Amino acid sequence: MVNSFRKKDSAKLTWDTKPKRAPNPKDIEFQTAEVVIPNPEKAGQLPFSFRDKLFGEEELDKQKMNRLIWGDNLLAMQALLAQGYEGKINLIYIDPPFDSKADYSHKIKIDGTEMTKEPSVIERLAYKDTWAGGTDSYLDMLYPRLQLMKRLLAPNGSIYVHLDWHVGHYVKVMMDEIFGKENFCNEIIWNYGALFKARETLWQRKHDNIYFYCKDPDKFTFNTQFSEYSEGSIGHYKYEDEKGKYRFTSTPGPDGKRIQKKIYLGEGSPMTDVWSDIDVLTGQNLQKTGYVTQKNEKLLERIIVASSNEGDLIADFFVGSGTTLAAAEKLNRRWIGCELGKVGIQVTRGRLVEQEANPFIVENIGNYQREMIYLSGGRIYEMQKIILKLYGAEPIKNRHDLGVRKDEKTLELVYCGYPDRPVTARKVEELAREARDLEGTGYKRLVILAWDYEYNYNELLASRLRAAGKDIKTEVVSRQIPPDIYEYLKKARDEEEIETLAEKVKFFEKPYLKLAEPKIDGKSATIGIDNYVLYDFPLGFGKKADEAREQLLKMVKDNFAVLIDYWAVDWDYDGFTFKSQWQDLRGFGRKTKVVNTKTSHTYEKPGKYTIAIRVVDIFGNDATGTLEVTIK
Repeated sequence: MVNSFRKKDSAKLTWDTKPKRAPNPKDIEFQTAEVVIPNPEKAGQLPFSFRDKLFGEEELDKQKMNRLIWGDNLLAMQALLAQGYEGKINLIYIDPPFDSKADYSHKIKIDGTEMTKEPSVIERLAYKDTWAGGTDSYLDMLYPRLQLMKRLLAPNGSIYVHLDWHVGHYVKVMMDEIFGKENFCNEIIWNYGALFKARETLWQRKHDNIYFYCKDPDKFTFNTQFSEYSEGSIGHYKYEDEKGKYRFTSTPGPDGKRIQKKIYLGEGSPMTDVWSDIDVLTGQNLQKTGYVTQKNEKLLERIIVASSNEGDLIADFFVGSGTTLAAAEKLNRRWIGCELGKVGIQVTRGRLVEQEANPFIVENIGNYQREMIYLSGGRIYEMQKIILKLYGAEPIKNRHDLGVRKDEKTLELVYCGYPDRPVTARKVEELAREARDLEGTGYKRLVILAWDYEYNYNELLASRLRAAGKDIKTEVVSRQIPPDIYEYLKKARDEEEIETLAEKVKFFEKPYLKLAEPKIDGKSATIGIDNYVLYDFPLGFGKKADEAREQLLKMVKDNFAVLIDYWAVDWDYDGFTFKSQWQDLRGFGRKTKVVNTKTSHTYEKPGKYTIAIRVVDIFGNDATGTLEVTIK
């Protein structure tokens, strides 16, 4: 007998490590790294007053601003939910990584020489973690993120997920479970124009898949898009009246006789779910930024126009080179973008500055260092101890992150950061206080070995140490763990090998920025950069990388400005938040140039002003400095 009560549509995608619980909102702090004002004429749009000096993070209403967030998108979305964004985003587009063998390095062209910037250690760890267990770990990564995206979507909202043949079929089944099969709208086939890695033994791959789901099938926004009529079709519309061009068609009348009816030429033919009129970016296309996974802006424009209206909120949580945000900005939509890689943040900010976007904020996740752990604790502790020894420090008992190194003149307390967390100024202040009292006598010098530092680290640390005053007398030296450290960690298996390798490992200091003395002429102040020194170029290994490094060294010797990707000025820094009121950048693709190293500003009123300068180099390192000027 057939069971008439069998469940319907119970098929689901399962894998051994599938998360059992959906992630919840988390009260995670966002730190404002920069308020970017690409066009000073739009400064009045900011939700605070420059004139009355009411500037500071507490006065900045972030929910009224476009936001570019550096950090893990899982944490960012949990934080956004906790801050009231549930049900507020009208359209989400994501282009997550979908090829375990993809190369996510970044191409840089300087004076005709192409160089490849290696991904940062945090990017490598995150990507390695995404694919460590093959498809299972990829789904582990994406599943909870899609659950959060569903909660963030507005009742009239939609989501587009861009994938290809590698994992698209798995994700389609997963999205049916999360969003509901009834909310599946289309599988769009993007039939791009170029062929890649052509093989004679297979049908040539020439398309990506974009899965389109809505939050509510009765409420979602959709503006029908039309493709142009062919010349042959237009030719049939031979007649014209006050309503426009038309043709005749014959239809049966009530008495069976055929009558003629006017058919007017419309906007075009409604578009299908196969898009073959948008190419990938190739060759010398002016859109190209050098970012490997960059998509054609036309693709995003079509999606945004179809599934949102002006003033709606758009989000991209795998922002990459920022194409979604650039398109949303041009189409008068509000936006939120999130990206783990600093280069992605750098490229996106540059694109938005270039197109004179509305003011926006660049943020990082304040609790990133506590929330993100990709490696098991044991392995982290082991790596930290080896790195301390490679620096020449002996690890302190019962402390995996601290060691002591004997210099010619003094004893150094050495801290090794975590491989998956940027070191913060707050953490260094805590360590400096600890160094003052540790083991009774304390240490006069604290050395930080970090894989990465938070945005505006130097500025924040200097501010904290100034505020601490005589409470902290310890000298702080901030160094960077080299990107190639993994090659040494693989070989460092015993004390003898560590001693040998220690001579080869270079822990360079953070970049050095020297500002020019300001020149005052009436109410005008002229400032500039005297020098920028980068102690290492993360260009990878091998003959080609060595040649590129040598070439870059020669260029830098002639002009240090070739290293600068972007620099910005806050002409009236308030000590709270860096507001970028003037910018210069090298640009992208065919539009690259060497930045100017001087700029001027005319003040409206006399008084004492603090000028803050931020420099970001072509590898994503940033350095900041301040100047004091008096305008009479």
